[in-house]
Amino acid sequence: MLIKGKKGGMTDLFIFMIFAVAILFICGIFIFIGGRATTEIHDKLDGKDNMAGGQNITNIIDNTFGHVNQAYQSLYWISVMLIVGMVISIFIGSYLVTTKPIFFIPYAFIVIIAVIVSTGISNAYEQVIANPTMADTFAGFVGANFIMLQLPIWIAVIGIVGGIIMFVRMGSKENELYGGGTGYG
Repeated sequence: MLIKGKKGGMTDLFIFMIFAVAILFICGIFIFIGGRATTEIHDKLDGKDNMAGGQNITNIIDNTFGHVNQAYQSLYWISVMLIVGMVISIFIGSYLVTTKPIFFIPYAFIVIIAVIVSTGISNAYEQVIANPTMADTFAGFVGANFIMLQLPIWIAVIGIVGGIIMFVRMGSKENELYGGGTGYG
């Protein structure tokens, strides 16, 4: 099985932050480039129907690049679903991790460090979405913007809930291992 012997859980918050930022930037770039390319092609080719053998170039552009841009619009909500899916996977991973009580202290330090790092990431993301060039593109990421602008709070909550799941699960695993805790094994 793939999940047998899983030893992760401590670095999940950092992986979450990296992938969340990467997903949003990649989706934002796709949407921005798609819209920009369509606008530029319309500006250059509208009204030049003789190039397409008498066909309406505006209709050709709308039927090709227009559909691509419509598909890219779904990236606004797909990005949020990917981020929520990563949060759920952190909780599932925390449930599957087998750990010892001594690792609670390093886990607490990792959560604190992750909150500090997430503050910088959140501030940098705020500057990127405030950039006039990309502001219109990132304005559509309503849910993702909410998560990224409140990232320190999200990381703290995810880290604390993940830790609770991980360390509460630890006690139930010991009961299974030693015969249910009755002492008569």
